[in-house]
Amino acid sequence: MTSSAPFLASGRPQIKVDGRRAERLEADLIRLEARADAAGVASLEAIFLNWGSREPGQPVDYVHFDTADIDFGKRLAIAFSTTGDELTVFDGLITGIGAAYPELRPPELTLLAEDALAGLRYRRRTRLSENQSDGDIAGRILSDAGLSPDAGRSGASHVALLQVNEDELTALRSRSGDAVIALRDGTVHINEASALTDTPIRLSRENELIRFTVLADLAHQRGEVRVHGYDVAAKEAIHESAGADAIRPEAGPGRLGPEIVTRVFANAADDLHLEAPATGAEARSLAEAALRRRARRFLRGLGVTRGTPQLHVGSKVELVDLGPWFAGTYLVTAVTHRFDQVEGYRTEFEAQRPNLGEST
Repeated sequence: MTSSAPFLASGRPQIKVDGRRAERLEADLIRLEARADAAGVASLEAIFLNWGSREPGQPVDYVHFDTADIDFGKRLAIAFSTTGDELTVFDGLITGIGAAYPELRPPELTLLAEDALAGLRYRRRTRLSENQSDGDIAGRILSDAGLSPDAGRSGASHVALLQVNEDELTALRSRSGDAVIALRDGTVHINEASALTDTPIRLSRENELIRFTVLADLAHQRGEVRVHGYDVAAKEAIHESAGADAIRPEAGPGRLGPEIVTRVFANAADDLHLEAPATGAEARSLAEAALRRRARRFLRGLGVTRGTPQLHVGSKVELVDLGPWFAGTYLVTAVTHRFDQVEGYRTEFEAQRPNLGEST
C-alpha cells in the first residue's frame, strides 16, 4: 500500500475567471467535467446554481447573468488541491453558455470551455511544405497561431507535402502521428511515448485506485507492417518493413502484441500502399511508426482514482497490486477530472502499454 497521499483530502475545486478567484461560482458549483486526450484540445463542462441573492438582503434573482463576470472568451481555470498544492487541471476560454430550467430545481447555468488549441480549428490553409519533417511542420503550425511549440517528435521527412484547404488542427494531428499532444503551462508538447520521461505516479488498488479494468487484445495487433512506394529519383520500387524490434526499446519486460499475434496467427501482417513515401528511409520510418501505433495499444485500461490532479495526458502511472500480468507502468492517453456533490472529486483515466507481464 502506498503512503504518499492522505486518506482524506478536500475535493472542492478552485475556480478563476480571467485570473481572479470566482468564489461565488465555487459556492454555486453543482458538477464539472474537465477532459483531455492525446489528440489535443482539452474541454470543460461546468454546471452552476443560478438562483439566489447577489448580496445579503437583496431580492432573489438570477445571479450569474452578468457579462462582467461571465462571457464568451473569458479565461476559465480549474484547480484542485489534494496534497496542499493547488494544481491546475484545466485552463481555457469560455466557448459556450447555456441554461437549464428544471421543474423541481432552481435554474442552472452551463459553461463550456476549450483550451487554446481549439483556435486552430478556425484557421484553414492551403500551402506546400518542402524538405521538412513532421516536427518542422507541426512547429510552424503552432508558431503561426501564436502558441509556443515543444515538438519533441521529428517524425517522417517529406520532399513535398501539400495541405489543401485543411484546418490547422487537423493538419497538426496528421503531422503528430501517434504522438501525445498536450497544452500545459502555455506550451504545446508533442512527444512520442518513448520520449516521455516523467516519473510514474504510483497508484495502488488498496488505496488511491478505486477501480481499474484492462484488456490485452490481439484484434488490432500485427507482427509486421510493410510500406510500399516508388523512388522517382532512383527509378525503383520501395519495400520496407518493421516488426516487434520497433517497439521493444520502449516496452517493459514481458510479451509484446506483435510477438504473440505472430505465434497465434502466422500471417498477421499489414501492407500499406497509399502512404506514397519518396525514399526508402521515409518508408521505413512510416512502417515503424505504424507498427508502434498498434503495439502501444496492446493493453488498454480504464481507471478511476479518488482525485489525482497530477494526472494529465502524457503522464505515466505505476499500477500496483494488480498481479503479474497487469501490474506495471502505463502511459496515460486521456484524463477526465470530475466533481459533483455526491462523489466529490474523482479522476478517470485511460492508459495503455505494449507489454503483458510474465507469469510468476
